[in-house]
Amino acid sequence: MKLIKPSYEILAASGKSDILPYNYEYQSDKLIELAGRTCYKSESDITIDSSITFIDNIRKKKHLSVFEHSWELRYYDCNLPRNNFLNYMEIGAGTLVAGNNRAFDESEIIPNHISPDKYMINEIYKQKRWNMLSASVKLIVNRGVTHEQVRHRPVSYSQESTRYCNYSKDKFGGHITYIIPPWTQFQPWEGDLYDIPPAEVNTDINHQIWFKNLLHTEQEYFELLKNGWKPQQARDILPNALKAEIVVTCNLQEWIHIFNLRALGTTGTPHPQMSEIMIPLYEDFKKLFPEVF
Repeated sequence: MKLIKPSYEILAASGKSDILPYNYEYQSDKLIELAGRTCYKSESDITIDSSITFIDNIRKKKHLSVFEHSWELRYYDCNLPRNNFLNYMEIGAGTLVAGNNRAFDESEIIPNHISPDKYMINEIYKQKRWNMLSASVKLIVNRGVTHEQVRHRPVSYSQESTRYCNYSKDKFGGHITYIIPPWTQFQPWEGDLYDIPPAEVNTDINHQIWFKNLLHTEQEYFELLKNGWKPQQARDILPNALKAEIVVTCNLQEWIHIFNLRALGTTGTPHPQMSEIMIPLYEDFKKLFPEVF
């Protein structure tokens, strides 16, 4: 069993290609691959050119939601019919359109377009059209937090799959990983049924209950797999404390809404484990987009 703290990483954001790991302008294929591989925890298979084969395979399998982890701005020198999955902004005699790769692929917009210039980008900020800009974030949290996160839309998600991830395999180190709650004093730890438990277990009866439950769940999960159950069956006993990785992509207008609910608590106090991750993420967004947040 492994115990870890929750964490996050801002992967990409509109106009921030020089300071983030990925960018929408010329590395969207690599971001799409990372998001897709997060579902199966196969990131170790990523190479310099592996995104080419990966994207070709997911197109054939029609796993098209992964293509939503991208963002484009296209300017068309004409008026356009509207598509529900794209955002539009009239500039001069033409239209600036924003959206992800899948939305553009499935729309009927004519192909002739140009990339936006500085004037158009300035107009976005001048008119505060935050739905024309986007950001992608990877969260490492527990399953309870992801259950709340995926209620938000329009947002695109790619989440670690308990159906396909077999936590008894070597790539998981022979351990199930759980997220440490902020109301405990547990520190990151790794061990099994016969190892000495962390000192925090001896200080509180509820800590003992929590720790022993997760430890025995791991053993029982592995036993089910050993006895012939598939991961999609054995996952039935996995708890909310299970570590879950999820890539989240949406426009900045929706990020404002997410932070209002999950960090600032405008509609009620957020869950402590949601606040633990969303408050620092919100602070980083304020630094990344001071004009927006």
